Amino acid sequence: MKKTIVLCVGFLLFASVQYSIAQDTYADMILWNGHIITVDAENSIAQAVAVKDSLILAVGTNAEMAQYQGPATEMRNLNGRTVTPGMIDAHLHLMYYGQAENDFLNLRHCNTIAEVVDAIAERVQETSPGEWINGDGFFKLDDMRIPTRYDLDPVSPNNPVFLASQGGHYGSANSEALRIAGIDAGTVNPVGGIVEKDSITGEPNGLFWNHPAMDLVRRYATVFDEDELVADVLFAQELCLVTGITSFQDVNSRGISRMMGYYKAVDSLKIRGYILFTIERPQDVDNCLNHLFIYQGPWLSLMGDKFLLDGQPPTSYTYEYHPGPSWDMPTWDVDSLETAVKRLHRAGHQIAFHCMGDHAIDLALDMIEKAQQDTFRLDHRHRLEHCMIPTDEALDRIKELGVIVSLQPITIYDSAQFYLGFWGEDRARRFMPMRSLLDRGIPVALGTDFPTVSRIAPKYTLWSACLRKSETGHILGVEECVTIQEALYAHTMGSAYAAFEENVKGSIEPGKYADMVVWSDDLYSIPLNSLKDVAVLSTIVAGTVYNNPNVNVEHEYEATRPSGFRLYQNYPNPFNAATKITFEIPVRSHVQVAILNIKGQLLQRVMDENCLAGRYTIVYDAGDLPSGIYLIRMKTERTLDTRRMVVLK
Repeated sequence: MKKTIVLCVGFLLFASVQYSIAQDTYADMILWNGHIITVDAENSIAQAVAVKDSLILAVGTNAEMAQYQGPATEMRNLNGRTVTPGMIDAHLHLMYYGQAENDFLNLRHCNTIAEVVDAIAERVQETSPGEWINGDGFFKLDDMRIPTRYDLDPVSPNNPVFLASQGGHYGSANSEALRIAGIDAGTVNPVGGIVEKDSITGEPNGLFWNHPAMDLVRRYATVFDEDELVADVLFAQELCLVTGITSFQDVNSRGISRMMGYYKAVDSLKIRGYILFTIERPQDVDNCLNHLFIYQGPWLSLMGDKFLLDGQPPTSYTYEYHPGPSWDMPTWDVDSLETAVKRLHRAGHQIAFHCMGDHAIDLALDMIEKAQQDTFRLDHRHRLEHCMIPTDEALDRIKELGVIVSLQPITIYDSAQFYLGFWGEDRARRFMPMRSLLDRGIPVALGTDFPTVSRIAPKYTLWSACLRKSETGHILGVEECVTIQEALYAHTMGSAYAAFEENVKGSIEPGKYADMVVWSDDLYSIPLNSLKDVAVLSTIVAGTVYNNPNVNVEHEYEATRPSGFRLYQNYPNPFNAATKITFEIPVRSHVQVAILNIKGQLLQRVMDENCLAGRYTIVYDAGDLPSGIYLIRMKTERTLDTRRMVVLK
């Protein structure tokens, strides 16, 4: 059995070092005695960072930062904890998550159509006749099909119902919703959308594919007011804080009302936002140019626009057949798309393209190339969102055109089998090729696409980028795995660059925003598979510390010296392979830490040493220890303390 000991001695270094500096350079807060991954150009590691006026004042050793300690400086002893720059999610639908939780009927818990129907029936009992029921989040139903109006009608005869899938690119309506929207056998498919019809009767069956078709019904559904949308944003940002996200990029903000919801929330934001206005029809270009303006601020930025060129895998625009409702249909008329892209490009907007299929990716590149030929811009930073199955030729064009690629690796874990079912093994070998992109020098930003996927925490994004493991344990394209250093860079500096913010975000360097994350483990040294198990202890935005109330560890970095003898509960607990045993002592002591069986019999001593005052962490490897309940015992000359630990294998 192996052990690793991390020593964190709480001596008062800062009180012993004196410098003559002007009082106005004193820091508001100093994080010291830590392992600070700066993600600067040299990827250097520091011990301490000083913060003043919401910005990073200085970074360096404990002794170097001591000169910035003044009478009112808040001192936080990291006790060896790891700090990284704040995590920037490059593709996160923040407001939509708030709406899904607060305003819609949440169907994410449903596994079958029967469960979806039961949820609607229950909502009908609480809803007045004629009132719309908007549902959201059904996905991967065990029935292997999508609810139709024939499923929904029996429980909702007097209420119009519209349900959006978890990814938001297809949905279902009942007969009452179809009646209100005037959709019948004579309804023709809008450009880029499909109103599915019964193959025998020719009547619509209630299924709608892609936004142009879904909007035929959704425009009649409930319109949410801007105050409700503000509440949704403020609700959703709390989840970001506990996962380490300090900035989000919502690259699919649909409609002026949603844009105004973000604007009105700006004074109450705790995390920083960047939004792109969705262009879904030619008239949206006029709405954007006449009613919105490009703005970049410390808390909210509007930098451009978003086009959707295909849907999710069932309607992905590909060169070869797949078994979805459509494989050879983009969501835009190509001539109209070219006109719209050129107008926005000329206006100086950044443009992002939702493109999953290989044909959609090439269409986006065609549009960028034509826009550049029309009006050359040196640093446009146009983006491809998802870029699921690009060809090698497309990768070369991405490099040549100076395009940024925004990836969401956690979809490999959540949905690999779903994608394989449509694209097959051959095309899946090209799936989200991060290694190939980086090897070509193409800028990559990382995000989640939450709530399209079920996991928002950056640790899962980093883990997926490094290992590319599916929910079933299948490794999808092992040759496209990247290192943790590359993944962390893409999730911080890469995402900052994708928003023209690399000079103020993405690394821990003087002059940048004081946005950081305090982690339970060193992301660079733990096994890659353990990345998904690390905990965010605190998220720091503009120098304000938000402690995570959900982690089962003490925020020990807040204390400057131990106040007594204490053995903390090990973490994680239960665990499989390794866990952390942490204790603190206020004075020099002889410490014995041992593992006992449930009867109190000694199995192993993991520490038997004289220790200085401070806090200590032992990384304990359970080795061949079988599943069961065990005791951790800490013994000193003055105290005896025990904790229970559970091994599950």
